[in-house]
Amino acid sequence: MIIKSLYVCNSEEVLKEYNFNEVGVNIILGEKREDHEETNGVGKSTMIECISFLLGKSISSFYATNEKLLNNNIFIVLKVKIDGKQMYLARSFNSPKNGYTLYDESLSLNLDKWKKSTVGVYKKFIEKEVLKDEGEDVTFAALREYIIRDEKTGFNDITLPNRGGLSQYKLLNYLFTLPTHTEKNIKNFRDEIEKLNSEIKLIESMNINIGDLKVREEELINEIEEYDRVIHQAKTVKKYNNDTKRYSEIKNELNEIQNEIFETDHICKQYQRNIDDLHKKVSKIKQLEDIEQFYEDIVGFFPKEVKQNYNKVQEFYNFMVDSRGSYFKDKITKLQANLKILHSKKKELSEELEISTKIFKSNDFIEDISILMDEQRRKEILLAEVRVRISDYNKRNQIFDKINELQHEILRVNSMYYDEFESYNSVVSGLQKQFNNLMDVTYNQHGFLDFEYDNRISNAKQSTTGRIKISCSIPDERSHGRLHMKINIFDLTWFLYRCIKKYNLNFLVHDGSYSNPDPHVKGTLLKYVNECLIENKLGQYFVTVNKNEVLAADLQEFESKGMIVAKLDRNNEDKNRFFGFRL
Repeated sequence: MIIKSLYVCNSEEVLKEYNFNEVGVNIILGEKREDHEETNGVGKSTMIECISFLLGKSISSFYATNEKLLNNNIFIVLKVKIDGKQMYLARSFNSPKNGYTLYDESLSLNLDKWKKSTVGVYKKFIEKEVLKDEGEDVTFAALREYIIRDEKTGFNDITLPNRGGLSQYKLLNYLFTLPTHTEKNIKNFRDEIEKLNSEIKLIESMNINIGDLKVREEELINEIEEYDRVIHQAKTVKKYNNDTKRYSEIKNELNEIQNEIFETDHICKQYQRNIDDLHKKVSKIKQLEDIEQFYEDIVGFFPKEVKQNYNKVQEFYNFMVDSRGSYFKDKITKLQANLKILHSKKKELSEELEISTKIFKSNDFIEDISILMDEQRRKEILLAEVRVRISDYNKRNQIFDKINELQHEILRVNSMYYDEFESYNSVVSGLQKQFNNLMDVTYNQHGFLDFEYDNRISNAKQSTTGRIKISCSIPDERSHGRLHMKINIFDLTWFLYRCIKKYNLNFLVHDGSYSNPDPHVKGTLLKYVNECLIENKLGQYFVTVNKNEVLAADLQEFESKGMIVAKLDRNNEDKNRFFGFRL
């Protein structure tokens, strides 16, 4: 895909038109009329964002809710060339969830004549045309942030923040034309091993005693075989005799428990009566509390002997309520707890007795085959449950075998992928040569660009077995200028390599990355890149630059070679801004 032109339109006219070099460097220049004026805010980044929107990025709420864009029905258009044919791509700020395509030689301002699609379908179209269905496990949506670097977060490191390592290196490997599948395929094996280990932990958490299960299995098999023999012979005499014996045992147990319940209940009631009697005695004693006044009124004094007897009786019954009452209550509590156990046992025996009496109630003790078959089926269900638990236990060994197989497969595949990576030695050498050419042109120094296959075998979650790691450094990169330039050169390495080799994906966009580097090296690098692209007749490099950040001689040369494709400033009543007006 070649990006030819960018338009800002409404339904009546083209408000702004920006034409790009189909091959070479495209500089979006921020200018100012006076030294005190700002070049920020004139629309350089806005222009890059609009290109991103037209290449499938979601339109941000800042633009989708901007009243000026909405009231003026603004839409943006990208004229592109795909496989030698010209077409147009459009996005409307009033319809951010749609994309528009038009195959025509001339631009139509009536979007009703365009093919309208959902943004999802639109993105798929862009992806197909840019990546050409190479079959790689990458999407253009994921690659876009590496191809169109954002000035806010894109130049802090060669990788982007808050993204998984596996995904980051897969995308970078794709851009550098290296294998992208190695780490992910090995990780699939590790994920399966992790899943199997979870199954083992689950089985072990069941506390299965295999010895007890085997014994129980044997018992159930024997019982089922016995039922089967009896049913087969249509004789239930033995079963009848056994049930008769058990019936008698249950009846005796039930009678004993019932007697114990009666006795315990009787004792509880007796204790309660004792407590009630004590309370009554105390009540009666309290009724004599006015006896002293009675004696005073009748005889004029309260006899000492009567008073002493009254106090002793009252103290005695208070003591009895406190001590004996508590004693009886404690006894009642213990007896009631025992009653609860007895009633529970009585219920169990009653239910068992009911089952035992079925055979006696059926056909006057005539052999009842259906009862035996029901009992046999119940035993078979129990046997099935036991065997499932035994199977779960035995499954551990099968899982261990599967884990061993997967670990061997990881070893085999990892060795194969390492050999595959080694076969890319010429590609790695070519990339390193390209990187150092750029470093030599820019700083007259060499940097470090290395590609290393992680050959370490590990089942840990954080393992990176199979990852093709990329390391990059240049001298003095701790300064912002050098760091930004390192990332420029890093990206230009894969970009120029792809252009030289005539691979797809032949455009790169850097927004804001040239604001910090040394002015003396910016022009040198940009002119060299322009010459390389023109020499190979393929590739577009878009950059945003402020006029005061480059040397005057370089700026003049950019102008003469047609490298400056847009000049944006605040002049002419803001008409020189990207949209032609201030947002």
